[in-house]
Amino acid sequence: MDFALTDEQTAVRDLAVQVLGDHCTPEALKAAEGGASPGFDRALWAKLAEAGLLGVCVPEEHGGLGLGLVELALLLEEAGRAAAPVPLLGGLALGAAAVVRHGSPAQQAALLPGVAAGELLLTAALVEPLGDEAAPATTARQDGDTWVLDGTKTCVPAGLFADRILVSAATPSGAGLFLVDPAAAGVTLERQDTIAWTPEALLVLDGVVGEPLGALDGTALADVLQVGRAAVCAVLSGAASAATALTGEYTKTREQFGKPIAMFQAVGQRAADCFIDSRTIRLTMLLAVWRLANGLPAEKEVAVAKFYASDAGQRVVRAAAHLHGGMGVSREYPLHRYYVLVKQLELTLGGGTRSLVHLGRLLADEPVSV
Repeated sequence: MDFALTDEQTAVRDLAVQVLGDHCTPEALKAAEGGASPGFDRALWAKLAEAGLLGVCVPEEHGGLGLGLVELALLLEEAGRAAAPVPLLGGLALGAAAVVRHGSPAQQAALLPGVAAGELLLTAALVEPLGDEAAPATTARQDGDTWVLDGTKTCVPAGLFADRILVSAATPSGAGLFLVDPAAAGVTLERQDTIAWTPEALLVLDGVVGEPLGALDGTALADVLQVGRAAVCAVLSGAASAATALTGEYTKTREQFGKPIAMFQAVGQRAADCFIDSRTIRLTMLLAVWRLANGLPAEKEVAVAKFYASDAGQRVVRAAAHLHGGMGVSREYPLHRYYVLVKQLELTLGGGTRSLVHLGRLLADEPVSV
């Protein structure tokens, strides 16, 4: 593939850099952590909507830019680089993108204009206490013309702020996705704190009516999971790159024995490893996203990208913390945000080991050429 960006992609990236860079100051980030909506900077969300970035993957007829997954990944990467406290991963990559790719025309018309305008927040509940996201334990049964959902979902991104939640559930014909109103009868949402500064939600469904999204044969869910994992890699790519850059600047200015510590061979080697790892994360992510955007088989590429993002991402932030010395463990220093963000994303929708196991099964199932 050609990794050169088109003019439109460059414009999206540059606009994201401008909006996020201007707003995500240390003071703004700290205020967002302790504000009325912890981890959700609504002022920044409004600025992203005003710039048109919330509609990056929304069709033009619904008020969006009409672009695709590569452009969305570039936005997510810059959000990771800025440690932006906005639910772009859940709201766009898991929520809006699923409606764009699998929603009916009526569902798209009802939901996507609000997404692009920043007035409606979609997210997805795909994770359960135990098991594989591709085989949900949450169930959906048909009762006349309606579908009724029962089950428990954990770690729902932006679940406390969402206007609609996409819920994965098992049906007699296969796993599917259902639109659920958080205010509907039978829905319970509780705050769920994790290592990251953005709280997630525990979602309990007890006889909740849901609206099917796309096919109920597992194909829509499989696609949403692939897009979601690639999107996780995009955010992690930006965070790992920022941690590497921050470490490079610190080691050039921190002196020991009369010279910058970057001049010491062991320090330089670890910093170089961070750079190589961060570039590998980005390139494997871009390949997976590009294949998904062009409708090509991407299951192996997504597994490779998620493995590298989970595994190499941890190496980057651990080395960065080590090379920063005492500053590396300070909650007041910017590196802390990248460390906890990468740690959170390492296991989101499956960690490195699960990705390798899945990749091994895919390769084992391929026919052997003689």
